[in-house]
Parts: sequence; C-alpha cells; structure tokens
Amino acid sequence: MKTDKSNTRRDFIKKSVLTATGLTIIPAFGFGEEFNNTPANNNKVQVSPVQEGVKTVALICHAYYRRSHADVLFTKFFVGLPLDDGMKRMNVKVVSMHIGQITDEDIGVRIAKMNGVPLYSSVSEALTLGGDKLAVDAVVYTGEHGDYPYNRLGQKMYPRMNTLEQIFRVFDASKKSVPVFSDKALSYSALDSRWVYDRAKELKVPMMSGSSLPYAYRPSGLEHPMGVKITEAVAVGYGTLDGYGHHVTEILQCMVERRAGGETGVASVRGLQGDAVWAAMDSGEISWDLVNAACDTISFRVPGSLRELVKNPSAVIVKYNDGLKGAILILTGTAGKRNDDLPPRPGGFAYAAKANGKTVATEFYLDIGLRSSHFSYLLYNVDRMIQTGEPQAPFERNLLTSELIDMGIRSLNEGKLKETPFLNIKYSAQGYKPFRSPNPLPTNAVPWPPQGYEFLGWRK
Repeated sequence: MKTDKSNTRRDFIKKSVLTATGLTIIPAFGFGEEFNNTPANNNKVQVSPVQEGVKTVALICHAYYRRSHADVLFTKFFVGLPLDDGMKRMNVKVVSMHIGQITDEDIGVRIAKMNGVPLYSSVSEALTLGGDKLAVDAVVYTGEHGDYPYNRLGQKMYPRMNTLEQIFRVFDASKKSVPVFSDKALSYSALDSRWVYDRAKELKVPMMSGSSLPYAYRPSGLEHPMGVKITEAVAVGYGTLDGYGHHVTEILQCMVERRAGGETGVASVRGLQGDAVWAAMDSGEISWDLVNAACDTISFRVPGSLRELVKNPSAVIVKYNDGLKGAILILTGTAGKRNDDLPPRPGGFAYAAKANGKTVATEFYLDIGLRSSHFSYLLYNVDRMIQTGEPQAPFERNLLTSELIDMGIRSLNEGKLKETPFLNIKYSAQGYKPFRSPNPLPTNAVPWPPQGYEFLGWRK
C-alpha cells in the first residue's frame, strides 16, 4: 500500500503536468482507465502479462484518426509491419497510450480497447502506468496533427518541446532514461529544438527523431558512398515550407551528410518565394540542371516546364561551412494522379547532386496506399533502437534539419539572408546503417487493412 506521502507526490506530479500543459482529465476516463463515449462504462482494461524479453512501449500522440501519423505509425505496433517480403511483428508490447485530443474522427480509443491498452490522461501517467516511476522500456511520440494555432511566421505551433519535456521530466525523476523516438521535427522553433537536443544529451537518452523520408524507396538505388565529394545538391518536394519543408530538408541532409569530411554545419540560409526562386535558378545560385534532374525522376511527372507547372515555388538556399551549396525546393504541381485508385499527389520528393564530378539523382518514393510501408521501414529501425538501445541514425541530423527549416522560414518572412553560426553542427554518419527496403518500389505483398481493422480503409 502506498503511503500518504507517495500519494501526495503522485497527485502533485499529476496536477503540475496538467497545469503546465493546459490539459484536463476527461471525465469519461481517469488515469489508467478504459475510455469510450459511454460515461457509465468504468471497467478497467485487463492488460495481459508481458513475455520475457519483450520490450514495453508507451505511445504518445496529439490526435489519432485514419491516415494520421498516429495511424500509419502506432497501428503497426498492434498488427505488424507490412514490409515488401511479408509482415513482421515488432518485439514489443504497447502497455499504455496517451491521446491529447480525442475527436469524433478518433480511432485510437477503439484500437486501444481492441488491444487491451489503457489510456491515460497525461504523458507522465502513461510513462509511469499511473505510478511514481518510469515503468516502460521505450517511448514513441508523434507530434503531428491536432488543433493548434499558427504563429506570426505561419508555423503550426505543435507542442513538441512541451511534450518531450514531460517525458524527460519522468526520466529525470526516475533517474533512468529509455529509448525515445520523436516523429518529424523536434520543434517548429530552433530554440526549442536545441533545448530538446541538449536535454536529451544531458539525460543520456537513446533518441531518434525525424520523418519517414530517409527510409523511403529510392527507385534508382542511389546511396552515396561514405566520403563522396559533393559540390552542390538539391532536394525537391511539395506542399508548404512549414508543412512539408522538414521532409525535403531531411532528404537533403540524409544524403549530403555522407560527404567527405562529414557534416560541418550551416553558415547561412536564404528563403525565397515566387519569382525570386526562378531568378535564383536563372542566375545559377540554384542549379537548373540539378533541379530538372531531380524532378525528372518523379513518378507520374507532369510534362511541361517547371516555370509553367509550379504556380508559387518556395526555396531555402543552404550554404554549408565547407562550401557545399544546397537547396530545398517546394515545387507543388510537378506530378499528377497515379494510374490506379490511389489519391492524387500534387508533386513528389526527389534529390540530385553533383557528386564525384557527375550528376546523380533519385526519387524518394512513398507508398501512399493504406499500408504506408515506408513508415514500416522507419519503425523497423525504431524497433532496432528499442531492442539494442542504439539509435539507427544520427540524432544531430534532426537537430540540424529542425533548426535549418525554421531559419529558412524566418529568412523568407524577413526577406533577407540569415547567417547561422549556431548551426555549426558537426557530426559523422559513419557507422550508422539504417535498414531500407532493397526493392526500388513497394511490392504490396501484404493485404491491408488487416482482418478486424477494415475500418482503416478509405472513406467512401
């Protein structure tokens, strides 16, 4: 039985976290209780014992609906990873979940109930299973989606730093850290991203972060050898700099970090939009040849000149400390509908570089069907980290990409180049060998949705 002192401490932690984040306890489910929309249902979820050797995981997200990042990531923890050679089960057991915002479109509550996973009203309770100390072997967090405001720069203010701070607080109080995966950028803010990185290092957290793009299919099979000489590189995507710019930044960074001398950091960035992008390409500041080479690899490329197809381009010109010229380009309008039942995409993701004196290029192809198998390969590497305690990609990469895209957006808003001495981030990709599909394109060998999960299908 807990003492009055321990109960008081637990209540204090609970209240302090809720107060700090603005969260409230949803009346229909308390800490560790099953939740559905029937207030009369107060039965506890019966959690089955964890087998020896299986790692326990807490899943944390802001929103969990069909095709959300929580769906394409978390659902696979329960049903398996649809890989190109079949289904693979992760050697983990989900023992808790926290969903920040539960809406009418939510499927996370249903999936948690189907799998006997208790839902908790706070991050700290999910990590401690309602107790006083860390009680899981790993934490997986996706900070995408949810109802949050935009700041003065047009960036959606996802509370990633706030959520990770709650995770780290439990680690600190428990005097123990476990592997953490944080989806996409560390924060919309460079300052917040740096805080997350420094805090994780201070607590010796085995940590991976970032998007699925470094694990996407590469139809050309391009993988720079370590020590390659790269003089200029471009990465192409679509959407907005705030929404998808981090994806494009990761494409650029996961490739150029393999260059001779390793990563040296970024000296300056310059954000451009509209006609200023074409002017930079016409002047040679961004290579037309490399941009065309990258776009020509995109599946279902729409014929025509980019200047005619792309109505409002955006770009971030990146000058690295070692002289490498980089560019991140948002070119919405480069691709059309695929010749199947998949939804259309207004563009694609691609990369091109001048490497060892030659132009090389590849598409970064996403499986946009219901399987979203590129996320399976991301999770395959996350599972490796959970099992071994060793991140499968440099954490410094995501610090650099998180800060870099924020600085690019700020430069665009201010209308001037921004020098970035604080992006003097040096690291090496040597020794990291993340697993990607050996196939150039998805094989779709695994039927989806799995039996019992038919509700995950496309909306009619």
